[in-house]
Amino acid sequence: MLISIGDIAAECPQCGGTDFETLSDGPLRLATELRCTGCGEHVKYLLLLDHIGEEAMRRANRALGELKKQPKK
Repeated sequence: MLISIGDIAAECPQCGGTDFETLSDGPLRLATELRCTGCGEHVKYLLLLDHIGEEAMRRANRALGELKKQPKK
């Protein structure tokens, strides 16, 4: 399962993989534990969402930096 928001996909902190499987039945909750199908690393859903949020902030800051470099009109 791909955990993503828009075009930002969560990555395994161990191997960088983006495919996960849940270890329990039921809906995803913040404390749900998932397993990376690439390396077997166990990771909580909350950590994956944090990764997505951090990447979104990096992109936003980079875009703001680029806007500040443009000449004023």
